[in-house]
Amino acid sequence: MMKPQPIDRIRKRFRRQWLLIAVGRMDPRTQIPLTGRLLAHSPDRDEIYDRLVEVKGLALALYSEKTLPKNYAIAFSI
Repeated sequence: MMKPQPIDRIRKRFRRQWLLIAVGRMDPRTQIPLTGRLLAHSPDRDEIYDRLVEVKGLALALYSEKTLPKNYAIAFSI
């Protein structure tokens, strides 16, 4: 299993892919994930969603290169 790494480093390594990351350390002021362990990566969003429902008991972050319109947010309930 991959050891915790800075989120920015993981995102740079897997550009243009969807990422599922188990959050390690968060900024206490902003609650933005700072470190994590990569659980899955794929250019196909559905593969990441399939993996997402298999993971239990971890704080997760989902990343993609795509951006949301201003003032939008996404929430998952598992």
